[in-house]
Amino acid sequence: MPSELLPDGSLGGADAQLLNHPRAEPRLTLVACSPAPTPAPTSRCRRTTTPPAPRHPGTPARLAVLREVARETGASVNQVVLPWQTAGELPVIPLVGASSVARLDESLAAVDLELTGEQRARPDAAH
Repeated sequence: MPSELLPDGSLGGADAQLLNHPRAEPRLTLVACSPAPTPAPTSRCRRTTTPPAPRHPGTPARLAVLREVARETGASVNQVVLPWQTAGELPVIPLVGASSVARLDESLAAVDLELTGEQRARPDAAH
């Protein structure tokens, strides 16, 4: 999860109040039910619906940075999100779902992706 508060006092999908619990109690771990800031549309979704609107005002800026890091690493945005979250200040367990074997393979490839400290910090600072 991001380590810096956004101007509205939140940290993306998890606000400061929520994140204060695992900070105060080290035995707690945050489980990210939807690790990516917005779902990646499948080919079927692109034909039939528009992508969901960001639920947080910092999401578009954070997605732009995640896309930059993805281009730099040769990985997908969904792959970059996983090491970004798991290497953060708080322990995060991302729950990764897959609608196909290809999506599962994409997520599993993120296990080997290592971000530099600078790449890891940029999404946190985006707002």
